[in-house]
Amino acid sequence: MNIKFYSPDSLTDISFTYAVIAARYRDRWIFCRRCDRSTWEIPGGHVEAGESPDEAARRELYEETGAIKFNLSPVCIYQTECWGMLFFAEVQELSSLPENSEMAEITLFDLPPEQLSYPDIQPALYRMVQYWRNLQTGKGELWDIYDKNRTLTGRTHKRGDFLKEGDYHLVVSVMIMNDRGEFLLTKRAPNKGYPNTWECTGGSALAGDDSITAALREVREETGIILAPEDGKCILSRKGKDDFLDVWLFRYNFDLDKVQLLPGETTDAIAADKQTILDLCAKGEFVPCSFLEEVFERIGI
Repeated sequence: MNIKFYSPDSLTDISFTYAVIAARYRDRWIFCRRCDRSTWEIPGGHVEAGESPDEAARRELYEETGAIKFNLSPVCIYQTECWGMLFFAEVQELSSLPENSEMAEITLFDLPPEQLSYPDIQPALYRMVQYWRNLQTGKGELWDIYDKNRTLTGRTHKRGDFLKEGDYHLVVSVMIMNDRGEFLLTKRAPNKGYPNTWECTGGSALAGDDSITAALREVREETGIILAPEDGKCILSRKGKDDFLDVWLFRYNFDLDKVQLLPGETTDAIAADKQTILDLCAKGEFVPCSFLEEVFERIGI
């Protein structure tokens, strides 16, 4: 299904059909099962006559999950054959499902279940929520803006907002490999996008950072490890929808006992070989990463 996303305040005079709410409770995702189905879905439904999307989202979240205390934030507008507003809700209190609810039950998941009611659209909405949640972590920091040819424009962008079409920012991923062929992985904090999943250290370059500076800073901030720039090599560069990604390889015999986890960013660290990483990917326990096979090939493992 073709789906387009827009900043929540970028379009006006839209007649919304749906309000959808990706909701978390006690650091897990809330999914609903209708009485007449065996599949799972993100809470949401039709915007009724006279309702705003926000009002519809609050009503639907209560009717389909029993949520009675929550913080609701708009994520984006989405367009398929009709218009919808996607929200994120951090739920503090759940009650029983109301008697007139269409839902038979709700269940908490660490990751989205495989059996979804709307498999053509729900994974895309879930990914967008992860992207948005990442933007909110470190909200307000400044990024340098590049054009499509990776030339600095002289402009900056405030993290937390959607990038304008045609604007790009720089992202780095750092693979730290020891002599045993193991890589340092850290687990993402529950408050971040793709919570409680594993990844190699990385993040967005700040204004004024070049690629190697961003790579060294991210590793230092997230693990406490101080790497020497001459020990690193950029082994892959890719252009994405709104970013340029550089993948760095450092050969360094890290000590897990000395890894310093950053509150709000990381919660655990492990050493993992290639097969372990691929197994984590297969189970959905690794941050989606399309470049891993190419990186392993370039490393020669």
